[in-house]
Amino acid sequence: MKNDNPFKTISTKVVYQNPWITVEENEIIHPDTGGGIYGVVITKDSVTVVPVNNKGEIFLIRSFSYPAQKWHWELPAGGVGDDDFITASKRELFEETGIKAKTWQKIGVARPMDGLMPERMAALLATDLVIGEIPKADDNHLISDRRFFDLPTVREMVRKGKIDEGQSLSALYYYELYLQKEEK
Repeated sequence: MKNDNPFKTISTKVVYQNPWITVEENEIIHPDTGGGIYGVVITKDSVTVVPVNNKGEIFLIRSFSYPAQKWHWELPAGGVGDDDFITASKRELFEETGIKAKTWQKIGVARPMDGLMPERMAALLATDLVIGEIPKADDNHLISDRRFFDLPTVREMVRKGKIDEGQSLSALYYYELYLQKEEK
């Protein structure tokens, strides 16, 4: 496939790096406006899990987002690291909820912040759940509540902004599309 990138990259320099992210500053030539810079944040790909029990309820966690400085409801999620999407999803679901799932299905892949980063986020449906003991919190999570909600309640939580985290919204949308397909 031919590279049809209309931008020309002149140089790239790393301006910040830690174990989770790299921030690049690219000197570019924009096809319409000429020279400029473009900042790019590089992260590993991620997963967001939609855990659904045999009643059709979705398991959510209420966690504190340090960057947003607020509490919100979200789906279990995390980085892929060196794993594949399914392996990472199994790990993240168990670490954040104590739940294991017997059945897994990838229901979509999105790019959560296309204008800033190339990361891909896979949404995975987890069913045939086995509820285990809730794990102890780690340094990366501050979780105040974890529980199942029926789909109408989840939809209302989205409408009211109680679920406003982009990856959870994307995964929930993919789940809605999955349900529509299953109804046909």
